[in-house]
Amino acid sequence: MRLKQIQIYNFGQFSQETFDLPDGNLAAFFGGNEAGKSTTVAFIKQILFGFNLKNTSSVFFEDYEPLTKSYPMGGQLVFTSDEGEYVLERTWSRGDKSKTGAVKVLLNGQEVPVSLFYDQIQNIDGSFYAESFIFNEDLLRQVSSLSEGEILENIYYLGAAQSSQLLAIRADFDKEAKDLFKPSGKKAPVNQDLLKLAEQRDKVAADGQEFDAYQQLEGQRLAEEQAAKKLEKEVQEISSQLSKLEKQLEQVQNYQTYLDLKKQVSPVAFDQELYQRALELNAQIKALKAAIKEEKAAVDPALLAKRKDQVRAWRQELGQISQSLEMLKQQVKQLEEKQASLLELTPHLEQVADLSMDQFQQMQADWEESQKAEAAPKTLPPYVGLIVAVIGLALIGQNRILAILLILAGAALAAYAYFKKPAKGPDKAGAFKEKYGIDASVKVDSLLAPYRDLAINRRDLANSQAELAQKEKQAADLARQLGLDGSDLTAVSQQLGRLEAQVEAESAALRASQEVKAANLNYQKQISALTEQLLAIYQTAGVENLTAYQALAQKLQEQKALSAQITALKNNLGDQLAAFEENGLDLSKLLGQKQELEKELADKQRAVSVLQQEMANLLAEEKRYASSSQVAEDKQTLAEIADSFRRDSQDYLASLLAGEVIGRTLDLASNDRFPKMLKLAQDYLEILTGGRYREILLPAKLSKKTPLKVVRKDKKKIPLAYLSRGTQEQLYFALKLAFVMQIKDKIDLPVLIDDSFVNFDGPRTGYIVDMLKKMSEDKQILVFTAREDLAEAVSAAPIRYRKKEQDA
Repeated sequence: MRLKQIQIYNFGQFSQETFDLPDGNLAAFFGGNEAGKSTTVAFIKQILFGFNLKNTSSVFFEDYEPLTKSYPMGGQLVFTSDEGEYVLERTWSRGDKSKTGAVKVLLNGQEVPVSLFYDQIQNIDGSFYAESFIFNEDLLRQVSSLSEGEILENIYYLGAAQSSQLLAIRADFDKEAKDLFKPSGKKAPVNQDLLKLAEQRDKVAADGQEFDAYQQLEGQRLAEEQAAKKLEKEVQEISSQLSKLEKQLEQVQNYQTYLDLKKQVSPVAFDQELYQRALELNAQIKALKAAIKEEKAAVDPALLAKRKDQVRAWRQELGQISQSLEMLKQQVKQLEEKQASLLELTPHLEQVADLSMDQFQQMQADWEESQKAEAAPKTLPPYVGLIVAVIGLALIGQNRILAILLILAGAALAAYAYFKKPAKGPDKAGAFKEKYGIDASVKVDSLLAPYRDLAINRRDLANSQAELAQKEKQAADLARQLGLDGSDLTAVSQQLGRLEAQVEAESAALRASQEVKAANLNYQKQISALTEQLLAIYQTAGVENLTAYQALAQKLQEQKALSAQITALKNNLGDQLAAFEENGLDLSKLLGQKQELEKELADKQRAVSVLQQEMANLLAEEKRYASSSQVAEDKQTLAEIADSFRRDSQDYLASLLAGEVIGRTLDLASNDRFPKMLKLAQDYLEILTGGRYREILLPAKLSKKTPLKVVRKDKKKIPLAYLSRGTQEQLYFALKLAFVMQIKDKIDLPVLIDDSFVNFDGPRTGYIVDMLKKMSEDKQILVFTAREDLAEAVSAAPIRYRKKEQDA
């Protein structure tokens, strides 16, 4: 989860304050002493896990009741997560029975059970969060007070399942063991048994002369034990003196390096803003030179315009020809269809279709003559009279008068037809048919209108075909102008398209050439102006070119690095620097003192060995005295007391063993997680030390023979005790931060760093900033600092505490 907003109602010196965190996982809070940095850290921790009110103890934090006495105390934290937006609100007012405050959780604006939020962070408590996720001065003080073994134990068991409970149980067993036996006590059961044993031993000694000798030997042995202890204490004191002297000798090399570096210091006249301006001008000139393009030869504009006009004229001509051809072909088709329709609808029109108008008029006259011949009067045929006579004969029986009249009329008609036949004239109808191929019975007048329509149609068709041939010739001429054979207008159109594309390409090339030429001219002017500015800067800086300027900048950086090294050595030397500068550097004297201490230490250690051998001899001699009856009885009593001592001792040892078993359980629980955490810690240590230390070697069991070691970049293995305090702190930071990153998939809460880098010099601060930026890729980190340079290195826009907060 990512912390998005901090809203404080009333808490410590704050009242109605809101902090909106910037986007991203890395943010810095900047303010001087008493500005409220530690108060903000305490607020985050206590809103999450409860207020620390007077009778409630909590790691690192004190009571933060509002200074203004305004209530309710508390506020809210806004988190974003995969489920949405969580709002965690905790408040407390005077009179509330709960000392941890009332808690309310909202998810996406709706109140939900509090457990829903804490399930997301594995239901850890405030102590776990403070010890694992918060880095402040209290942590640094704890680190300073931890021994090597304690550092290992605190780190090695981080995050093991139920580790805090198991460690608490182990502490209980340790307490039970201490209740059973105390080295300097008298009331504990084992101590009581020891007193009884001593009294019974005195009684046994009083009852037998043999035991007197035993006591004498035991007294002598105890005296030598006291002497051995005294010698061992002296050995420890000499070892301590020797260790201090060795550290002083280590500082000798640092002081010599300090003097050598001071000799290399030389002032550099350098204007950073002027140098930055020179770099910018040089970059602009390079960019402009890179922007200048090669000017390619382009077509003559006049020639290009002429080509455009020619192609345009051809396109217009093609359009006219195509339109005319299409129209003429349609006309020819329509005329041909009309001619066929006329011939089909009008019979005999085809026979007269080829006649001229004069011939048609002559034909019309001949037809009229043939019609006149057919119209001359004619007699009836003789059989008509015979038929009338027969009808009369048939009616004799019915009507004789009518029958006689019909017979007489029939005879008269037959006689008249026989005797009155006209004379034969010329056969004009047959002549007409023979001449024109049309029967004279056909009305020639009805053919006149169709004939005229057909003649007009044939005339129009001939004209259209002639015009069509002319247009096809024009198309062929246009094709030849374009270098084509035939008159295929599609090919002509395609050729014109290619010519148009070619002309357009040449036009584009001409435009591009003109644009390039204009742009290049503008670039050259800009380059000239920028070059003048750059040369002026070179002259002001007293350099010939950018290379010389960069060399000067590099020299400045080297001097800054040199100054940082001198400052770091000065801080490392501390009070010893003033002593060296006042008394001078007498390496031979220090080496002589070291040699004397080493000799004295060796003598004391040999004396201790001699006393230990003598004590062993006395103990062996004591075993020879134990053989009187009274002593046997007393020994029985002594055995009973010893049996009670054994039982109490077993309970004592059982408690110790239970603590050891729990410790072993924690070891096993840490085996799966710790190697991964150790690998990440090595990466962080390498960043924090600028690559000086690259590996952490952790022993299976801590001892003087197998201490915790780190591997330097030259592959030398350095025990923890020989590291500087600053490097030890960096190692501790690396291990704890690695643990936090190792459990981020289970507990994803922000890491709070409250002025934990006050003891770090410039380079080390830079290294830890690099590490924080790397960690912030996967983890939210909030840095609270009074160092403005650190705040700005961590965040481009640090959250600054307002003036009224600093006055508070």
